[in-house]
Amino acid sequence: MPTVRDSNPSLRRLLLGGLATLLGVTVLTPPASASPEPPVPTGPGAEAARAAGTAERTGRRVEVVSARTEFTQVFAKPSGGFVAESAVVPQRVRRPDGSWAEVDLTLRRDAAGALRPSVSPADVRFSAGGTGPAAALRNGGKSLTLSWPSALPAPRLSGETATYPDVLPGVDLVLRATHTGFTHVLAVKTPQAATNPALREIRFDLGGDVRVERNADGSLRALAGTTEVARSGSAEMWDSTAVPSTVRSSATGPGAAARTAAVGTAINAAGDLVLRPTAALLDPAKATFPVYIDPAWSVTRSRWAYATSNNSTNSDLTAARVGKDSTTGVTYRSYFEFPIIALHGTQVASGYVQMKLDHSWSCGNTPTYLYQAAGSLTSVPRLPWEAQPALTARTSANSHANEGAGCADSPQPDMTVNFTGGSVVAGLRSAVSSGWSTVTYALCACSDASGTNEGQLDRWKRFYPGDARLVVDYDTPSGQPAGLRAGGQACVAGERAVVATAPTLSAAYPDSDVGQTLQTAYELLEIPASGSYDSNTPRLTPPTGGAVSAGARYTTGPVTGLSGGKAYAWRTRASSSYTTGPWSQWCEFTLDDSPPAVAVDAITGPLPPGEFYTFKLRSPDPDVVTFRYGWTSPPTEEAEAGTTLGYPGKTASVTLTTPDAGTHTLYVAAVDSAGNVGDGSVVVQVSPPAAG
Repeated sequence: MPTVRDSNPSLRRLLLGGLATLLGVTVLTPPASASPEPPVPTGPGAEAARAAGTAERTGRRVEVVSARTEFTQVFAKPSGGFVAESAVVPQRVRRPDGSWAEVDLTLRRDAAGALRPSVSPADVRFSAGGTGPAAALRNGGKSLTLSWPSALPAPRLSGETATYPDVLPGVDLVLRATHTGFTHVLAVKTPQAATNPALREIRFDLGGDVRVERNADGSLRALAGTTEVARSGSAEMWDSTAVPSTVRSSATGPGAAARTAAVGTAINAAGDLVLRPTAALLDPAKATFPVYIDPAWSVTRSRWAYATSNNSTNSDLTAARVGKDSTTGVTYRSYFEFPIIALHGTQVASGYVQMKLDHSWSCGNTPTYLYQAAGSLTSVPRLPWEAQPALTARTSANSHANEGAGCADSPQPDMTVNFTGGSVVAGLRSAVSSGWSTVTYALCACSDASGTNEGQLDRWKRFYPGDARLVVDYDTPSGQPAGLRAGGQACVAGERAVVATAPTLSAAYPDSDVGQTLQTAYELLEIPASGSYDSNTPRLTPPTGGAVSAGARYTTGPVTGLSGGKAYAWRTRASSSYTTGPWSQWCEFTLDDSPPAVAVDAITGPLPPGEFYTFKLRSPDPDVVTFRYGWTSPPTEEAEAGTTLGYPGKTASVTLTTPDAGTHTLYVAAVDSAGNVGDGSVVVQVSPPAAG
């Protein structure tokens, strides 16, 4: 049997490259590449992908408008990832056409002449004067109306407030639009007005599609069947007692030194609301006028609450109070419940709570403590002192903003205060991974959860609840890489691919943030003789990772330094700016860099010209998959390798037409499963044609 030699190494390399192309294998030459280019994002996540791309390209953060809600905005960051900013007071409203507008409670006349907030989360309207409801509130297609027993005068308008003068002698009715509904307050302006018997029991006609029920604590619920359309907290009244350099009372709420009292509520047989003010606070000899009598109605549950040490009610929800009030001796804590649904399925990188300080007792910095509170708020806007949730993870921040006249630099400007730290981030990560829809924080003057130092007057502060923010940097972890290939061959669990020298490694990197740039990383090891490996198995130097768009495939350059005949395993994962995805499954391969031997069975005597002749090709290597053959080099005809009984290698029988008389060369090749090509040839004598 003629011996076949690898007489043309350069030709063998050419054939190997050709075979790689034929089989769809990535050619084993640098550089590494990410391929193919991802398509223009469409469908879910498409806007986030476009925002991420624009942010990276322009160096400015870009909002993901599809993620916008009344309370939350999401932005793609130039450095990668996203930031979510959530509030506890509605910040914007979605219009019927799908567009968004920032909340603007300034009252304006509508086409029918009624007064409405310009942009409000609550569907509320006020009377422009005359008969009919003073206020109407709609929610879910149902309405609640509230009417004064007599015709109303034309109101004076100021921002979100409509004041109807002298609905009783010396008494104004003040209606004010809020983020969640409206308030109706009677302003008793003079001592003489306070003596009016009509103020001992004040009646408002209730109407609409609802019935109103009174709760045990004096709060009210407007129901359509069993569905709550609106609610009102316990009613309160306050006077205008004040001390210098403190906030004074108004229809919005009591001042710092105001005297307050509860207002009795009842629903009479006709279904009307009856208010019974505390007589002592209408006593001209004791009260400071004006005296204000409310309650407030809301169509949505508040996302922040206050607690007072004496369980007193505070109608002024424009301020979140913390610490001991020096004028009343009452201690306050404030709670904020932020929505975090937008963070589900993400990995939190960092986060903090931001507040804006309106006023502090102190002229210099004093601490305020932020605690994560267990669960959601169980009662709003006032949380019973004894029903406060447990306080856990703590951080603090120093601040001051004295707006009085007692400091050298008074009045001091408002101050933005950020509550940061590992406890905030750890709590957020726990809440997100647990699938919570909200996370609640408490602001307290206390140095610990038991209330230590809470009574220090220099810790008394007022914050703006409308400016409370939870700011979270996050990203969506990449998915597990899939479609692994070694040397162009698909990796199959439980099987070991056979690859040629210096294989490339390739995988696809899924990520829900389509279009985001990811960074690939690898682990590579030599499989021990036992066939098993774990985290303690020594790692080899892995190939260098590269940048790839989420959802695209990345292929490394050739992995060098491997030894023929040995088995290896590799895996990969991807990371973004600060999140790292899971490792892929292991992909195993054996490096076979030896070309297979190939031979042709012996040929007996010269062959006649122009006739079919069958040649038997064989190779002792059992992983040969294809033979090639032909009268020219390189051979182009192919035959599938098979087996012959009693022969351990691979064989093939091929039939060729013999050429003209003379000495010729039959070129043959064997190709194994790794793509290695063994080349050879055999000399064939063709006899002249027989004399005719």
